[in-house]
Amino acid sequence: MDEHPVIRFTKELMVVTDLDQTAAGAFVRTVYQEGMHDGEQRVIVDLHRRDRRIAELEEELARSRGESD
Repeated sequence: MDEHPVIRFTKELMVVTDLDQTAAGAFVRTVYQEGMHDGEQRVIVDLHRRDRRIAELEEELARSRGESD
């Protein structure tokens, strides 16, 4: 099984810096978690945007069929 990105990047960061495993791991974990949070927020925004567009299209379809609310 492949290494988790946090472990892999922690090892790589330790190679290119003077950070010990604890400091490098904390930094990489923070970056990873922030990236995950940002990605989740983007998905939520995209889902809300999609839901609004679906509602708009459903309203447009109902109007074109002569249906009322």
